[in-house]
Amino acid sequence: MNVERINWKNVAIFCALAFVLFWAPLIGAAIADRAGCEPGAWGAVLGILGPYSPLLAALLVRLLAGEGFSDARLGLRRVRGYYWLLAVLLPFFWNGAQDGLALGFGFATIDWSQVTKGLYRIPINLFGGALIFIGEEFGWRSYLVEKLRPLGRWKALLYSGIIWSLWHLPAVSIPSSATPYGEQVSVAGTLLTLFIFVLMGYIFGWMYLESKSVWPCVLMHSYNNLISFKLLSEAWTVKAEPTLLQHALIAVGPMLLVWIILNSMGRFRDRIKEREIVDII
Repeated sequence: MNVERINWKNVAIFCALAFVLFWAPLIGAAIADRAGCEPGAWGAVLGILGPYSPLLAALLVRLLAGEGFSDARLGLRRVRGYYWLLAVLLPFFWNGAQDGLALGFGFATIDWSQVTKGLYRIPINLFGGALIFIGEEFGWRSYLVEKLRPLGRWKALLYSGIIWSLWHLPAVSIPSSATPYGEQVSVAGTLLTLFIFVLMGYIFGWMYLESKSVWPCVLMHSYNNLISFKLLSEAWTVKAEPTLLQHALIAVGPMLLVWIILNSMGRFRDRIKEREIVDII
């Protein structure tokens, strides 16, 4: 373990920038909403900066601190085909399981005759999703996970997952129409949702380290959010919108199952070859 190889100052600056660029406009928009005002400029800034705050933070630190991009893992040629397949199939599994549970618990219904509608949006939405989620993946995986690698794989994934989870905190804790769950947030729902983000951080970070590229993570993130926002929305009818806690209770099982399987296979533990590479760098 080569903790001395970590530039903690630059890591702290990256985290601070990523948090401020996302939290400030989100909290500003929520305060305006709670006061009965339109989010105005706060909403515009959030829409522009929010998804790209980790990318902007990583770019600033890499450029201004002279770190460069040699360790950013932006290549494509070394990525094996099954990582691209996993990047697609894993989000389909855990989101499909969540949707099945939502249907089973009566939160929604689906009209199977309408399922084929909207499929044309898949390539469009995936391309658009990739343009958006490169913002998070270039920051949280290509920068933070990479810089924490000397801690060892388990700790790097744990710490980066916790930080990434906390970055989402205002979005899942502030009762406002400016946040995804509005007035349906709760302390228990927030805590369980943050735990789910930590699990996802492990899985996304593992994909980054195993594939040796940030791009499968971008694809996985894009698919995850595309599906979680109802890929086949024409066929999906919400009967009762679940609260944040109910949504988290539905989501935690499938995500935890994937985490347990990968952990039991040793995917989150250090490998001798990886430690040797870190020692050489």
